[in-house]
Amino acid sequence: MAFGRDLQPTAAIRGNLQFTHAGLVTATYFINPLGYGLRKATHKFDVKQAHHALVTSLPNGSLLLGIQAELNTLDVLSKMVEGVDLDDCEDYAAEVVASYDRVQAIGPRTRIHLLSIPVGSTNPGMSALSRMWRGGSTTIDATAIARADLDSYDATANEILSRIGGEFDPVPVPAALFQWLWEHYLSRGASSDPVAPTRAGALDDATAAVFRSAALDEGAQADSNRRIRPSFVPVIKIVQPDYEYLPSYQAMLTPHSFPYGGMTFPGGSEFLNVLENLGDVTVDWGMRISTKPADQVLKNNELNLRRLGEQMDQRDQEISFAQNTLTSKAQMLGEYNQHFEVNGGESEVSFTTVIAIGGDSREETMDAVNALKRRYKRFQVEMTTPIGAQIDLWSMMIPGSQPRRAYDDFAHIVPSDMWAGFVPFTTSQIGDDSGPVIGINLLSGNFEPIHFGIMEAALHDMSASFAVTGELGSGKSYFLKLMAVLVHDMGGQFLAIDRSQVGEWEYFASSIDDAVIIDLANPTVSLDPLRLFHPRIAGERALDSILPLLDLSPTSGAGAAASNLLTPKGIAEHGIRSLLDLYHTVRRLCDQPGIGEEYADLAARLGTVVERVPVLFDPKLKPLRLDAAATVVRSHHLALPTAEELTTPHLYSRLPLTKRLGTALYELVGVAAREAFLTDNGRFGLLVGDEAHHFTQTQVGSAVTSDFSRDGRKHLAAIGLASHDPATDFQGAAHNLIPNRFVFRQRDETLARNSLEWLGVDLEETPFLLQILREETSPPIAAGRQVPEERRGEMFMRDALNRIGRGKVLGPARLDRAMAIGSTPERQGGS
Repeated sequence: MAFGRDLQPTAAIRGNLQFTHAGLVTATYFINPLGYGLRKATHKFDVKQAHHALVTSLPNGSLLLGIQAELNTLDVLSKMVEGVDLDDCEDYAAEVVASYDRVQAIGPRTRIHLLSIPVGSTNPGMSALSRMWRGGSTTIDATAIARADLDSYDATANEILSRIGGEFDPVPVPAALFQWLWEHYLSRGASSDPVAPTRAGALDDATAAVFRSAALDEGAQADSNRRIRPSFVPVIKIVQPDYEYLPSYQAMLTPHSFPYGGMTFPGGSEFLNVLENLGDVTVDWGMRISTKPADQVLKNNELNLRRLGEQMDQRDQEISFAQNTLTSKAQMLGEYNQHFEVNGGESEVSFTTVIAIGGDSREETMDAVNALKRRYKRFQVEMTTPIGAQIDLWSMMIPGSQPRRAYDDFAHIVPSDMWAGFVPFTTSQIGDDSGPVIGINLLSGNFEPIHFGIMEAALHDMSASFAVTGELGSGKSYFLKLMAVLVHDMGGQFLAIDRSQVGEWEYFASSIDDAVIIDLANPTVSLDPLRLFHPRIAGERALDSILPLLDLSPTSGAGAAASNLLTPKGIAEHGIRSLLDLYHTVRRLCDQPGIGEEYADLAARLGTVVERVPVLFDPKLKPLRLDAAATVVRSHHLALPTAEELTTPHLYSRLPLTKRLGTALYELVGVAAREAFLTDNGRFGLLVGDEAHHFTQTQVGSAVTSDFSRDGRKHLAAIGLASHDPATDFQGAAHNLIPNRFVFRQRDETLARNSLEWLGVDLEETPFLLQILREETSPPIAAGRQVPEERRGEMFMRDALNRIGRGKVLGPARLDRAMAIGSTPERQGGS
C-alpha cells in the first residue's frame, strides 16, 4: 500500500512553476486543442504537422495530459449570459435559470489538455548522491525564490514555447490547478471528483500543505477476504481517510504493442480519440516524452547493426529460425535508418502512455477496462493493465514526478513523424465560446453544451448569419424559431416570413410577444418603397421592385422612362412621393404632346397592377416600420416561382404576373429588413426566411443576403435561411459568406450528398457519414413512423471556425417557450 503524499513530488508552487522535492522545476500550461472532428484530410495533415513541431521541440521528461472532468454548471450558465444585460432581458434571465436543472441532468463533461515541461532545477550543483543522502527531498519556500531565478525559468519556458509555435495557444495554469489535479486523481470517477476549472484564473502561490493525503491500495486488498493470498486484480482502491468520501477504484492501461504494419493517418493512428462514451467512469490519459536527434539515432543504428552482424556470424552454421529473425531485424533496422537519413528534421520519440480509468466500484471500472480493450482491438493496439505496476503508472501522470522503472518498461520508440499521427491535442468541440446553449455535442462523447453566440459574434467582428437544410419534418423550422426566440429574449428583434398555410410563425410570435402580423394579401401597412425608404435611395429601391414586376429592362423605352422619373431630380420635379404618384405622373405625361410612346407603355403596364396590389399602391396604408420586437410577414397567399423558374431564363421570361408580383413583394420585405436592421440603432436584428431560394436566386434577394452576411457584423444584424437542397438554393453569397451551417435529416441520397458537401465534408474520405445522415440522424423509428423524443433535433453543424461536428438541438429550457416553438394552431409537436 502506498500513501498519496509520498507520491506527490511538489514542494512549492509559484504561479505555473512547480518546484519538486527532488529539485526539478517544471512549467505547466493549458493547451488549446486543435479542431479535428469531421474536417478534411488536408486540414488534419496541418494538425499533424503542428504536433510534429511540438514533439521535436519538447525537452526530455515532458508530460502531456488529457484530463476528463465534469463541467461546472455555473460556468456553463455564466457563458450563457456573457454580453447580456439581464436587468433588461428578464425573459432570457428566466431561460438561464431554467437551464440549470437541464445542464445538471445532462452532466456534460470536458477534456482539459495540459503540457508540463521541465525548465531547470533549484540546485543544479547538487549531485544525485547528495539528494539521496538528504532523503531525496528538499523544503522550498516559494516566497523566498529570487526574482532572477523565476525570470530564468520563465525565459527557458518561453524559449521552448517559441520553438513549438503558437498553434496550441499555451496559457500558464494557476497554482490552484495543481491542487485540483491532485484531488481529481484521488477521486477519479467517484462522486467526490471535483468539477473542471475551465478558466485560467489568476497566478498565485501554494505549498505542499494544500495536497490531501490518501492511501493507494493496489489490488484493492482491503476489499478481499483473503489474508494469505493477495488479490491480483489490476486495480487501485484510493481512500482519503480525512474525508467522508466514497473510495475511487482506478485501473491503469498502457499499450503493449502497436500494429506491426504501422498505423494509417488519418483515420487509423489517432488512438487517443476513442476514450469517450465509456459510461459513468472517468478516463484520463497521460504521455511522457523523451526525444533523440537524428544524428544520435543514426549513430545508435550503426552500433546496433554491427551487433546484429556479430550475432548473425555466430549463428551462421546454426539451423534454426533465429537466423531468419536476425535477418528480419536487420531489414527493419535498415528501413528505420533510411527514414532518418532521408528526413533530416526527424527525431526519435520514446513515449510512455497511461490511460487511467476511475469509477465508483471495482466492477464498474473493470467493465470499462474490458470495453476499452475491445475498442483498441479494432486499431490492432493491444492494451495491458500490468499487475504490480499500477501505482507507478498512476504516479506518471503527476507533473514533476520522478522517473520510475515502469516508465521505461512500457515505453515505445517511433520516429517523430509517426508520433505526430497520434495527434493527442485535438478536440471535436463545435460552437462558440459563449452565448445561448442551443444543443449538445454528440461527436465528442462528452455532451458538452453547444453555445451559439449569435448576438455576441457581431461584437467580435464575425458574421452571425446562419443557414439550415434538411427534409420536411427534420427540424428546420423548429431551429429557426429557436434562434428567433433567443434573439427576442436577449433584447433583439426579428422579422420572419411565414409561408405556412396554418400560420405557424404568426402563432409562435403571438405566443411570445405582442407581435406585429402583416398579411400581404390583406395588408394593414404599405410596402411602397417610395414611402418606405429615405428619399436618397427610395427611387433605386422602387426601380428594383417595379422593373422585374412589369417585365421591363432598365435600358428599354418604358424602363428608361421609369428610371428617369425615379431619379432624385425627377422625383423632386414631379413631386413623386409614392408609387401611386408615379402612376398618376406617367398618365399625365402621356397626354402631353411630344412625349414618346414609352410613357404610354409604362402607364399601361402600371395600370395592370395598381388595383391588384394595395400593399404597394394604397395611400391610406401607413408605411411599414420595423421597430417591433417580433414581426411576421405572412406570404401564404402569394404565388411564388420555383427555384427552377428563377434560374432558367426561358422559364423566367414567361413568369405570369402573379408570380412576378409575389417575387417583388418577397424581395421588398427583405430590402425593408435590410434597411431597418443594417443601421446602427443599437439593437440586434434577425431576418428569417424559410424559402431560401427567394433570397438567393434573384438579383435583389441575393444582394440582401450578401449584405446581411457581409455587413451584419458591423450593424448587429444577421440572416437565417432554410432550404431543402443547398446545391441549388445556397449559392453565391449564401454559400461563401454564411459561416454557420446546420444539416438536419436528409433521407434522399442526392440531397444528403449535397448537404454534406455544402457543410464541407469530403465524402470520398468519409463515405460513412452519408449513411449516418440518412439513417441515423433523428430516425423516424417510433410508432407511426415518428421520431422518438430523445432522438429529435440531431444534426450536423459547421461553426464560424469551420469546425464540423455532430450535435443535438435541445430547444428552450423554459416550458412556455418550448410550447410556443413546438406548437401550431392545428397540431402539437416539433416541426
